[in-house]
Amino acid sequence: MVTRIGALALADFRERRRRPGYLVVLLGTLALGLLAAPVGDSRWEVFQVTDLHGRYTSGYVGTVTALGGAVWLSLAGFGIARGGIGRDELSGVGRLLAATPLSRAGYLAGKFVSNLLLFGSMLLALAGTALAVQLIKGDSGQVDAVRLLLPYVLITLPLLAAVAGCAVLFDTVPWLRGGLGAAVWSAVWLVMVLGAQAGGGPDVLGMRRISASIRESLAAAGRPVSGVEFSVGLTADDRVLGTFDWPGLGPGEAGGPAATGVLLVGAAVGIALVGALWFRRFDGDPARRGIQPGRRGIRLARPGGASAPTGATGPGGPGKAGGPDGGAAVSPPGPAGFALDRARTAAPRQGRIGFEAMLGELRILVRGQRLWWAGAALLAVTAAAVAPNGPNHAVLPLAVLWPLPLWARMGHRADGGSTDQLLAACPSPLRRGLAGLLAGVVPALAVLAVPALRLAAAGQSRAALGAVAGALLVPALALLCGSLSRGPRLFQTVYPMLWYGMVNHVSGLDFLGASGGRAPAPAAIAGLGAALAAAALALEAIRRAVR
Repeated sequence: MVTRIGALALADFRERRRRPGYLVVLLGTLALGLLAAPVGDSRWEVFQVTDLHGRYTSGYVGTVTALGGAVWLSLAGFGIARGGIGRDELSGVGRLLAATPLSRAGYLAGKFVSNLLLFGSMLLALAGTALAVQLIKGDSGQVDAVRLLLPYVLITLPLLAAVAGCAVLFDTVPWLRGGLGAAVWSAVWLVMVLGAQAGGGPDVLGMRRISASIRESLAAAGRPVSGVEFSVGLTADDRVLGTFDWPGLGPGEAGGPAATGVLLVGAAVGIALVGALWFRRFDGDPARRGIQPGRRGIRLARPGGASAPTGATGPGGPGKAGGPDGGAAVSPPGPAGFALDRARTAAPRQGRIGFEAMLGELRILVRGQRLWWAGAALLAVTAAAVAPNGPNHAVLPLAVLWPLPLWARMGHRADGGSTDQLLAACPSPLRRGLAGLLAGVVPALAVLAVPALRLAAAGQSRAALGAVAGALLVPALALLCGSLSRGPRLFQTVYPMLWYGMVNHVSGLDFLGASGGRAPAPAAIAGLGAALAAAALALEAIRRAVR
């Protein structure tokens, strides 16, 4: 059993590391490591200690990069960790595995271990970056491998194990596999990270032990510790910061984080395997594959012009149609083909590729999302009742998350069968692409229109225009990501990063203008959205030309 689980996990990891989403998250992880512990002068910080920053000892560099990796990979990494079960189902690999002696629990355990390998490979790269930063910075030439790696082992790896288990659990619940699952996890992640820093929730980031250790070092150096506050998150600070010496967490201080880590790993294993209670592997069930037995709309054409519905029962028994005289009709010899039942099909007509095409694309986006419009209406009512706070509106961060399940469907037909091949015969791929883009803009305007109007009424015209520009940028980004990857995962990985930067008022990533004058101009955001849309349409045109 262990050998089978290991082989499954290793094969799955090798397949997923070749995907674009893995490269995007890996590069983002390395970039975050350089932001957490910059080699030169930088205004960006990931770990804040009031108006101080530590000397680059092994313990300090390891801690700040491990905390940054925990926050980053628990959000962005979730997008590439989940989806393995769905891929096995679509590719047919799942049915091959279902024919083996591998149990349901064993299969889920293999996916869980594969997620751990995925996160572990990124943590190794991040730890290597931390070591390189320490050596290049030169604050401390003494490398302490234990204090450098201990935060990764005690804090980051157990938290990512819980993320890996949740990714497997989400894959076993069909309605959490898509964009809705990404939105749900974003909310869970926000509560988890904020709760860990507030002190009231589980200390999944080890902040209590870290802050206590830093306060002890400050007190030993004769510095005041009252008023010293700690936080984790990507922020910009233009102040001149003082320095302090902190050796990092040692083995003697590992008791609290180690206990929390053991609990997280145990919970992660339980979360990953609990899906075996309802997960059916890939057993054949026509209804679950969208095939409805007994439905008749395709008729079996017989040579000579006679036809009968498939599965029809006549006097001659099942599969034989009754003849004109009430007796059994004898099928003439020869191969049978399929022909459409004209009585059950609509009359052909020449349609316009414009508003009707946009409505069709919109119906595809909202298909299966029965409660989406109810949530959009609730957001609109809430936005109308809440007054803006300067250029910010409290509803905006949640409003731009709500359409995530719809935007993740843009640019591809992951569940549409051969729809792409059928639509490729349309005379104008440009108009069809524009119709898909406009279909993604409609949900954005549905959730952002009321906050934008409230901002405009409060005199925040720049912020209102920024919200409208954001409503154009995000669907264009979704269209490009879907066209590049031919699936939803790349957008579901990239967009949470963009959203995280916007929520933290990172000026370069503030696509809604929430940071006021420091945010990019609305015209620049709209221009970037137009460029992304043009790139997506050009990519589809190139694919059509070389097909």
